[in-house]
Amino acid sequence: MSYLSFLGEWFNLVFVGAVVGGVLFGFLSQRRPRPDVRAASLFLTGIAGLTLNGAIHDLALGSPADRFPVVVTAATLLGVGGTFVGSRLLRRLFPPVTGVTWNEQGLEGSVAQVVTATAGRDSPTGRARVRDSDGVVHVVRIHSPGAALRFGRRVQLGTFDDDRRSYPVEPV
Repeated sequence: MSYLSFLGEWFNLVFVGAVVGGVLFGFLSQRRPRPDVRAASLFLTGIAGLTLNGAIHDLALGSPADRFPVVVTAATLLGVGGTFVGSRLLRRLFPPVTGVTWNEQGLEGSVAQVVTATAGRDSPTGRARVRDSDGVVHVVRIHSPGAALRFGRRVQLGTFDDDRRSYPVEPV
């Protein structure tokens, strides 16, 4: 049996429809400000169902009618569970940004990350990024009285210098 004829069998049509529906639903929900996890859940359920049906078919474990309720239940649990775990993992690794501010005062003592090539004696100022507890990203000007600071270096912001309109920083 070829793979395309296997996909056309009645016990796989539900899962093929779930994959196609998940892809279409995902494309249609692209314009939303917050991502919709239902498309990912539908897609993962279809992929899990096709994988389970393929494995069971290759191992010749029962008739399609007997295994269909088990495969649907297992695929749904895998799809919804995988989406739940994946969305929580993405939210933890990439927390949402609620706003962006530029060169705001009052961030003394915060730990920032340098986002320009260098900041130090050779270059008068650089920029660093700080994320506060509300999810707001602050991009601030920095200057380093010491050696040059490379991109990605973590620094601690000192007291805001009104004359230079920047924060003095020390490497962490």
